[in-house]
Amino acid sequence: MSKRTAYIYFIICILLEQIGIVALNACEGFTAPLPTAVCIVTIGLCYACFGKCLKVINLAVGFAVWSGVVIVFTAFLSVAVNHHPLNTADVIGLILVIIGIVGMNLKSDAES
Repeated sequence: MSKRTAYIYFIICILLEQIGIVALNACEGFTAPLPTAVCIVTIGLCYACFGKCLKVINLAVGFAVWSGVVIVFTAFLSVAVNHHPLNTADVIGLILVIIGIVGMNLKSDAES
């Protein structure tokens, strides 16, 4: 698998995770059938795509970047969709996560 294909799987993985998280919020403790099905299917496909991209992407870097990106996107979705406010500490934490993601990618790219 090429590096480009691995990163395409990685991006799809992140998008599927976000869909699953939105569905998880709507599934009301897994009592609403449609959001529950969407959540289960998208999270399952997310992990399948993540497994594929790990053939090329280092596990430590891939998992850290995936987790960090999902945290940041979920925070923004929470504000946009659920109207949950972010306080100063939340914003500082998200900035630190972003700095960590960039730092890990710089280190990872330098080693390639």
